[in-house]
Amino acid sequence: MLPHHIKIEEVTKTQIEEKYIPHVIEPSYGIGRIIYCIFEHCFKVRAHDEQRQYLTFPGCIAPVKCVLLPLINKEVLNKKTAEIKKLMIKAGVSCKIDDTGVSVGRRYARTDECGIPFGVTVDFETIEEGVQKDTVTLRDLDSMLQIRLPVANLVKVVMDLSR
Repeated sequence: MLPHHIKIEEVTKTQIEEKYIPHVIEPSYGIGRIIYCIFEHCFKVRAHDEQRQYLTFPGCIAPVKCVLLPLINKEVLNKKTAEIKKLMIKAGVSCKIDDTGVSVGRRYARTDECGIPFGVTVDFETIEEGVQKDTVTLRDLDSMLQIRLPVANLVKVVMDLSR
């Protein structure tokens, strides 16, 4: 820049009113905003089926860690499901039983929408005598993978996966 490009002068000016646009960064950090962010972050849609929307809470913050699903509504399966629930509650693992009359697939979809990370299916292999006695199917919400494991290991596995 050259000196002829710059002009410096002193001016006295009376200003009666100054207009400005207010702007604020709100530093509020309430529990409502935290919960909203968790819901927004955890909301997913299955890639192959846009009708299947679900919440994928991490196990450590999911209010209900697993759902217990008897394969069908039979007294022997319901009794075994109640026994497993007592084991889970005793160990401090929050769970619920869904023994409604709809198919197990619909019950899985319903619990996916609630954000319950693990599903445990109690079926006839659970109550039959033999080599695979006292086993259940554990299903992961995110991957939809299923494994068969003994009821004796169920509580520890769900607790470990929740952490």
